[in-house]
Amino acid sequence: MEEIVIEPLDDHPRGAFCCGLDKIDNFFKNNASKSHKAYSQRVFVARHADDKTPLGFYALTTMTFRPGMNEEADKKFGRFAAIPSIYLTMIARDKNGPKGLGVQLMLDAFKRALDVREQVGVYALTLHAYNDTVRAIYQSMGFEVFADPAQDQNNFKAMFIPLSSVAATFAEV
Repeated sequence: MEEIVIEPLDDHPRGAFCCGLDKIDNFFKNNASKSHKAYSQRVFVARHADDKTPLGFYALTTMTFRPGMNEEADKKFGRFAAIPSIYLTMIARDKNGPKGLGVQLMLDAFKRALDVREQVGVYALTLHAYNDTVRAIYQSMGFEVFADPAQDQNNFKAMFIPLSSVAATFAEV
């Protein structure tokens, strides 16, 4: 199996990238570089070690959510108006990318989120699931649907995984 490198977005040729969802393809081809350079999101690209062509990517930023994640989070943050999190804005694999790349991208996002957690107080990695199939995949990774459906966005289910759970899983491995 060829080595996969995951690195910050740079001069990667993005024009041919296609995951099959126009919104995600459009962002990556046309707006990812601008967002990355402005630090509004940080975009990370997966590629073969000997080729700059993107096989997949994900983007991270910060976001706050109102209490209503679950009972544990509400006990910790109930007195606050917002719960700090790292937000996975998008994650995608090119249709021709290697199988298992999505998991590799997610593991890398988890590691980066844990690194941030060491420097800045954040409770969870959060995201919005595109559909029920994607929601089920995230649930298999340990993500939970928010207890408060008001956190959903454009009919996409808001989900989270406490970073303490991610850290415990990494510690076990």
